[in-house]
Amino acid sequence: MIPVCPRPRRRPSSPARRPLRGLTLVEVVVALAVLSLIVLALGASLRGLSQSATRVDQRAEAIDEMRVGIGFLREVLARTSRIPVPGPEPRLLFEAGADSLAWVAVMPARFGAAGRFAFRLAVEPLADGTQGLVLRFAPWSAESPGFPDWTQAEPRVLAQDVARITIGYGGDGMAAGWQPAWTERDRLPPRVRLDLALAGGDWPPVVLPVRSAAGPTSVFTFGGAAR
Repeated sequence: MIPVCPRPRRRPSSPARRPLRGLTLVEVVVALAVLSLIVLALGASLRGLSQSATRVDQRAEAIDEMRVGIGFLREVLARTSRIPVPGPEPRLLFEAGADSLAWVAVMPARFGAAGRFAFRLAVEPLADGTQGLVLRFAPWSAESPGFPDWTQAEPRVLAQDVARITIGYGGDGMAAGWQPAWTERDRLPPRVRLDLALAGGDWPPVVLPVRSAAGPTSVFTFGGAAR
């Protein structure tokens, strides 16, 4: 009897392996271009957010400075001195124009030097090429009864980027009876109104009373330090 050898079992055939394929140069370039656009968009967004935050901070700082300046004006106008000016017609040393205001008032002692000072409020050009609302002041003496040379007076910028200022006198309420110039030169106007046009938008009208006696006081500073 001839022995029969068992047939070898066949291994199951494995599926055909697909050849591995890398990215083409075109695909790599497209992917890099898309990634660059995403990075640029994110960078622009972050830069815009940073600039917006900076503008908000600058705006808030400008509002604070303006409020401080208005508070100082309110206090000084409440200390206005009635100084007669020699001449044929009775008048006081108080120049009230449509775009500027000059007067003499008592400076509070906490701002550095007590006594009478001459003040002038007007829009002036600033060093950066813009215009600002500038308050100038200098010591006043009865020996020199007029106003001083304002170019030599100390300036304080109350607001920047100011297009124009309009000053009204007298008035009743916010809109009625305001005059562009004060013609009754033998007496002080009861109040003044300031309308400021700023580069970023108009400032709300400010009405300040004019009194020859000091009223209630509170501490105001320029630039974070008392003067």
